[in-house]
Amino acid sequence: MSWYLLAAEVDKIQDFIFRSSRLREVVGGSQLLSRFCEEVPCGLLPAGAKVVVNAGGTFRILFSDAAQAETFGDQLAEVYHRATGCSLTVAKPVPVGDPIDEHFPRASEKTQEDLRWTKLQGHGWLSQDHLPYMAVCASCGVGLAVAHRAYVEDEKAQYVCRSCLNKSTERQIGRMGTFLEDFYKEVADGQDVTEFDWPGSQRKRRQSDALEDVAGFDPRHHVAYLLADGNAMGEVFGSCRSCEQMAKLSKELMVVVRKALAVPTRRISQNGFVPVLPLILGGDDLFALVPAPWALDFARCFCEAYEEKMTDLFEDVGLAGVVPRPTVSCAVVICKSKYPYALAHRTGEMRLTDAKRIGKLLSERGDSRSTVNFEVLKGGQAAHDLASPTVRATLRPYWVTDMDLSAWGLPVQRLIDQRWQLRAVPKKRLSELQNLYGETSLPASWDHDKLIPWQDGLERLLQRIAQRSEAYDKAIRSALTMLGEDEEKKEGGFWRRVERDSGEIWHGHGLPDLFELWDFSLELAKSPRDYGEE
Repeated sequence: MSWYLLAAEVDKIQDFIFRSSRLREVVGGSQLLSRFCEEVPCGLLPAGAKVVVNAGGTFRILFSDAAQAETFGDQLAEVYHRATGCSLTVAKPVPVGDPIDEHFPRASEKTQEDLRWTKLQGHGWLSQDHLPYMAVCASCGVGLAVAHRAYVEDEKAQYVCRSCLNKSTERQIGRMGTFLEDFYKEVADGQDVTEFDWPGSQRKRRQSDALEDVAGFDPRHHVAYLLADGNAMGEVFGSCRSCEQMAKLSKELMVVVRKALAVPTRRISQNGFVPVLPLILGGDDLFALVPAPWALDFARCFCEAYEEKMTDLFEDVGLAGVVPRPTVSCAVVICKSKYPYALAHRTGEMRLTDAKRIGKLLSERGDSRSTVNFEVLKGGQAAHDLASPTVRATLRPYWVTDMDLSAWGLPVQRLIDQRWQLRAVPKKRLSELQNLYGETSLPASWDHDKLIPWQDGLERLLQRIAQRSEAYDKAIRSALTMLGEDEEKKEGGFWRRVERDSGEIWHGHGLPDLFELWDFSLELAKSPRDYGEE
C-alpha cells in the first residue's frame, strides 16, 4: 500500500498569540491553537489517514492518496485562516515507501526540507476584510474591527477584529478552558481542580487582574516571565525511526513540559490559589507568568523536573542512549506588572538565545547541561550592556546542575544559597559591596595597573566589615569565594576566569548577579518572612 506524508506548520505563532493587549487573549490564543491542533484535523481527515504529529502548530499526517493529502492541506490552511486570520504553510505530500517504518525517517527529512523551502517562497496575497467604514481593533491595533463589544460586563465596549474576538471568546469557554484546565489538574494532583483559583479569576475579588494577582507577591509589584525551550529537539525528532515513535514523542512532549511546570508551582501555591499562569505551552516551548520573589529557584526547579521527566519519556519511546541526555534552556525576565508582556518576551528571547548558545558550545564538548539566564528590566532598559569586554559584572548564564564547571561558570543554586547566607548582613555593607562591583566602578580592563586601585578599595571595605563583625566578614568572604574564585586561585578580587567562546577570555563574578536578583532569588521552600523581608 502506498502512503504519502503531508507536512504543515503554523506561521509566526508568537505574532498571532501576542497580537493583543490583554493576557487573557494570550491565554485564549494558546487555547485556540491547542484546540485547533487536536480537533480540526480529526474533523477533516478522510478515512484511512493516520495522524503522526498534531501539536504545537505542527502537523505530520499519512494519507493513502496524494490527492486526498493535497485537498486536506488546502482545507486545513483555509480553516486556520478563518479561525485566526493568520496563515499556515503546507508542503507537497512526499511518497513513503513500503515497508513504512523503514522509509519513514527519510520521508520525514524530505517533508521538513520541502516545508522549509515552501515557507521561504511565501504565500502570495491573503484576502483582506474590506468595509466602507472601518475601525482598527482596539486590542491588537492591527486588524480591522468586525464587532463592537465589551469583554466583561463592567468594561467599556471596544472595537475588536476577528482574531482578537475569537481569542477572547475562546478564553470564556468553560470556567478555565481546556488549555488551563490540563495544567491546573497537574497542579491539583488528584484534588478537585474547581476548588482552586488562579491569576485572573480569584473569586474573593470582584474584578481580578492576572498581572496584579501575581504582582501582589512582591511589595514593589514586580512579576516574572519564564521562557523555556528544550535543547536539541530537532535532533531528537530526527532520530525517530518510525511514525509511531514520532507520534508518541510528539503527544507526550507537551505533557512533560506541563508536568515539569507543575512541580515548582505546587511548592508556592497557597490557600487554594495557584499563582502561575501559562501563556504559551506548546511542544517544548513555554512562556509563563510566575511570582517574582521565587523566580530564579522556580526556573531551576522546572529545569530539574524537565530533565527527569524527559529522561523517562526517552526511555519509554526507545530513544535513551540514541540521543543526548535531555536538557532545557530557560530565561527569566523580571519587570513591573505594567511592563508590556510582549516586550518582556522579546527580551527573554534574547536571553534564551544566549543560554542556548552557551549550552550548545558545552554540549559539543560532550557535556550537555541545562542553562538559566535572566534579565531584570528597570525603567526603559531593554538589554544588558557590558561596560568592559575583559572585566564583567556577571557570570550569566548559569548551569542547573550543582557542579562547578570551571571556566564555563557556576550552578544557579550558588546564587540562591548565598542569598540566604547574606540575609543578615546590614544593607549598608551590601550596598557598598554592590557599588564596588557595579559596572561603573569596575576596572577598565584586565590590566595590573588598573586592577590595583580597585583591589585596594575591596581590601579596605573588607577590613572595615571585619572590624565591625566577624560573622558579617565571614559571610561576605564566603560569598566572594563561592560566586568567584577561592583564596588560592583568586585574581585581583576573587574574579573568575571565563573562557566559553573560542579565543574570548574575560573575568567575571556572580555577586553583581546576586545583587541584581536580590529580591527575586528566594528559595521555593521559604517565604519573604524567613529572610526578614516582612
